[in-house]
Amino acid sequence: MIEKVRQALQSILTRFEAGDIPEAIAYSTFPILNIPAANWSLLNRTLMFIAGTGDARGFKQWKEVNRYVKKGAKAFVILAPRFIKKRSEEEEDEKKILAGFLPVSVFRVEDTKGQPLDYGSIELPELPLIEVAQEWGISVKAIPGNYRYCGWFFKAQKRFVLAPKE
Repeated sequence: MIEKVRQALQSILTRFEAGDIPEAIAYSTFPILNIPAANWSLLNRTLMFIAGTGDARGFKQWKEVNRYVKKGAKAFVILAPRFIKKRSEEEEDEKKILAGFLPVSVFRVEDTKGQPLDYGSIELPELPLIEVAQEWGISVKAIPGNYRYCGWFFKAQKRFVLAPKE
């Protein structure tokens, strides 16, 4: 378990060294609405964007939305807080105390199959240079946004993700 936590933190350090962290933090600041990751910490959303996705969930969370992890898919790890209840001798109330972090395996939406997600049917508006992007091997995909941003570009994956208001 400690090894998985170390690996997750090491991936962040590696990205700092590569200079990718500012970009990942910029993307993770404005998550897609109404997905579990919208409630994650900035660190965990950054880990999600480093993994190359805008939506990630645990195995059971995918099952709840009638999606299933593809055979052979590799999970990545986020860090969930581990709280313990402690009762002081002077007080009768129990207090929750942060006791550390637990590694939690999650899967990218791209590594699942099944029912379409609510945001999966968003159409791109007609874009004047979409053909040029496709000729250059750049994927362009529509996602829902919280409308504080219009999208982002994954340089390493040659992929634009746009959040059209339509």
